[in-house]
Order: sequence, then structure tokens, then C-alpha cells
Amino acid sequence: MNLTMFFGKIKTIGGIMMNNTHFIIERIEDKNAFIKLCYLEKSFYLEKQEEEWIPMSRLLVDSDEKQLIYIVEVGQEWKYIRFPLSVWKSLDEVIAKEQDLFLVLSLTEEGEVHKSIPLKDFSQEGRELIRNMLNNMNYGEGMSSIIEEEFSETIK
Repeated sequence: MNLTMFFGKIKTIGGIMMNNTHFIIERIEDKNAFIKLCYLEKSFYLEKQEEEWIPMSRLLVDSDEKQLIYIVEVGQEWKYIRFPLSVWKSLDEVIAKEQDLFLVLSLTEEGEVHKSIPLKDFSQEGRELIRNMLNNMNYGEGMSSIIEEEFSETIK
């Protein structure tokens, strides 16, 4: 799925009903040796984000879609930040090096970061989730081997 957000898809992941707004991470870039920034699709930044985004320190996996999901609270609802397989190698570095990961919420007219929030406990939650998924067939056929390949630095 190549959309920033989608509505109406209801499924259960990790015991949580997933019927709120979802956002897909497009890319992850280094800010410095200790921080990485994750960006949503450009269309997200066309709308001003007025409400406060609160990181929930919760990381889940959608093994059907091969995506990790970080939960943030915005107003009275949860928003799901989805990390597709295409950015997992960058997440491997974040987790293995215990770097901070920030979600970019707004950009200046020049395209520079204006506002971002830390995705609290991402490295710790990611490490625990990856360890749980290794050699665990409950996440679906082949998922363990994908985890071994994509998160090789974290597993060392």
C-alpha cells in the first residue's frame, strides 16, 4: 500500500483494534550520530498539525503487511505510525545503536524540519519485539527469517 493514511480498515494487531488513522513512513534519515528523523509522505506536510502528538511507547507488528507500528495519541484517538519493510534496515541501526528516533510533524517552506517528536522507547520496544519474533511461528510463515535478515545488527 503506497498511501500515507487510510481509513476504515479494521483488524486486530497485538490485541488492539486497528480502526484509527494510519500513517506510512516514507524514509528515515540521519540527523547526526545519535538521532534519526523519520518522514511521512510529502502530502502529510501540506496540512498543519495543530493538535499535540503524544508518543505512547508502544511498538507492534503487522506481520501480514510486514510493518512495525508505533502508536501516538492525538486528541482523543490513537494514530498508527507504520514502518514498512523498506525502512527496516534503518530501524535496525536505530535499535542496535540505541539511537533516538524522531517523527517529523512539520517542515518549513524550505523543507527543513520545523517540528518533530521523539518516538519514546523505540529502541527498547524494538529490541524486545525482535527478540520475541525470532524463531516464533506465531508471526506467520517466513517472518522469523525476514527479522533475522533485516535486523542483523540488533540480533548480534
